[in-house]
Amino acid sequence: MSAGPAGAGGLGFHLTEEQEMLRRVVRDFAAKELTPEYLRELDATGRAPHAELLPKMARLGFTSLAVPPEYGGAGGSTVDATVLLEEMGRASLSIASLLNFAIGFGTHTIVRFGTEEQKRHFLPRVCAGEMVFAFSLTEPGAGSDAASLQTRAVAEGDHFVITGTKMFTTGAAESGCLLVATRTDPRAPKHKGISLFLVDPRTPGITYRRIEKLGMRGAGGLYEVHYDGVRVPRSALLGPLHGGWAAIKATLERVRLSQAAYCVGCAQRVVDDAVRYAQEREQFGQPIGAFQAISHMLVDLQVSTDAARLLLYRAAWLVDQGIPCMKEASMANLYATEALVRVTSDAMRVYGGYGFTLEFDIQRHFRDARLFVIGDGSSQIQRNLIARMMGLGERRREGT
Repeated sequence: MSAGPAGAGGLGFHLTEEQEMLRRVVRDFAAKELTPEYLRELDATGRAPHAELLPKMARLGFTSLAVPPEYGGAGGSTVDATVLLEEMGRASLSIASLLNFAIGFGTHTIVRFGTEEQKRHFLPRVCAGEMVFAFSLTEPGAGSDAASLQTRAVAEGDHFVITGTKMFTTGAAESGCLLVATRTDPRAPKHKGISLFLVDPRTPGITYRRIEKLGMRGAGGLYEVHYDGVRVPRSALLGPLHGGWAAIKATLERVRLSQAAYCVGCAQRVVDDAVRYAQEREQFGQPIGAFQAISHMLVDLQVSTDAARLLLYRAAWLVDQGIPCMKEASMANLYATEALVRVTSDAMRVYGGYGFTLEFDIQRHFRDARLFVIGDGSSQIQRNLIARMMGLGERRREGT
């Protein structure tokens, strides 16, 4: 799924030798560090493993993969990052998501929209495994309609003062930096008066309320975040003043592609585990995988997983070619996230009663999968986006 032979410029259905090596390194890391016992403990306790895992990932080059070389990174491609996140998703959706809090979210946004000072401050820390970001976007009255946010940032001399409330910010209290979306010009059209700030999560005036969640418990806490007169310097502004919507859209587009990657990885893990179980579990004197009802179900799950993978790598390849692919990225996200929900639900039926117990990991995959058809653009929002780009659906609004 890389570019074809040198000079051909085509899309090949294969990985390069370096990408295959990366896949093996990730798999070896997961086998050593992300044992079933460790992942079950994270799920049970909900504690954040940032400090213990990110430095180990940094030593293997995972956190520096997507950072440009001039800031200490490897300058890897989108396809490279997709290989990394897919393989990490095969081990754990939570840990893949945690890694993406470092190499996706803020890193991609800073590389594209940040000042030279911001790049030199944050990107080396990402490479060292010392920095993860949290995206403080959703509000009580602005979820799917993200541009309706009401959190204010008011200019006061050399600072801005931020006031408002954000919901469902994953990893906010554990992060090294909050990407905070604010309204800086309340008189401007809906998508024109928004600015994005890089905020230290320990700044006075920020308070957190942890929200218990169904799944993804190993990725850090889920928080309601209150900003009460939080003062940040003008140098914290990411991108142009009042022009933050472009950065928000770019961040969400990259997050959706990353989500598709680790959802594909998890789906493949679930299928592999279910096939293995079907080969070992016997009923009526033979493995249950010999029964057509089971084997056909597993075949369908593998077909769905492979289809999701092809959509994913097509979109990643298009990004690397510099070809606009908002529709293709949304299609990859929509199909991969919904495929994972189907895969985990049907695979649980293969396990029968055992799938309903906490002794088998399928129940954790089942719970974790539910987030991705809701968060960072629900399935319905993805369908709306795709429909508009097909010339269908509601009339395109300014800025969307």
